[in-house]
Amino acid sequence: MMELDPNSLSEREQYKLMTGAIVPRPIALVTTLGKCGPNAAPFSLFNIAGTAPPMVYLCVGDQDDGSEKDTIRNLRHNPEFVVHIVDETMADRMNVCATDFPSDVNELEQAGFSTEPAFKVSPPRIREARALFECRTLNIIDIGSRHHIIIGEVVWFHFQDGIINERYHVDFKQLQAIGRLSGSLYARLGETFTLVRPYLSGGGGG
Repeated sequence: MMELDPNSLSEREQYKLMTGAIVPRPIALVTTLGKCGPNAAPFSLFNIAGTAPPMVYLCVGDQDDGSEKDTIRNLRHNPEFVVHIVDETMADRMNVCATDFPSDVNELEQAGFSTEPAFKVSPPRIREARALFECRTLNIIDIGSRHHIIIGEVVWFHFQDGIINERYHVDFKQLQAIGRLSGSLYARLGETFTLVRPYLSGGGGG
């Protein structure tokens, strides 16, 4: 077993170990709205944060020069955003949105996405997305030397027809979400298996 002290590693080395082992990670393509107009950026440090109310979180790092990314600046200006779950059909266009364009460049136009107004928030939503969540920021937590955790409450769900059933189960085969591995590697959902959770009457848990 190789043992490593994080304090002896560079930030880049820490990043490679974390993103290489914590896999696959879902990808949120996030639209925000700021003084320069709409912005779209993908984040794989993303997941569900809780329910009642439904919540998601993103972790956004600063630029290499230490300046905040457009997503954070926009959320400080207008604390609303839309999370689009990236599926296989969106992968190439999502990758275009990862480009470090100047703040006044609309990534959605560069990537060839079509947009339409959201129901509850001001940033636009991407018409091609199969599953998306309109969100309002609950908190921005500045952590470490240059990262920010955004916790958002989901105020509206959108699912394309055929993605969920009458019991609100999501058909992941229809969703075709992709996951981030490390570097330029991504993954599709593949073989699955079932584990039935053991139950002890009167037990606690967690």
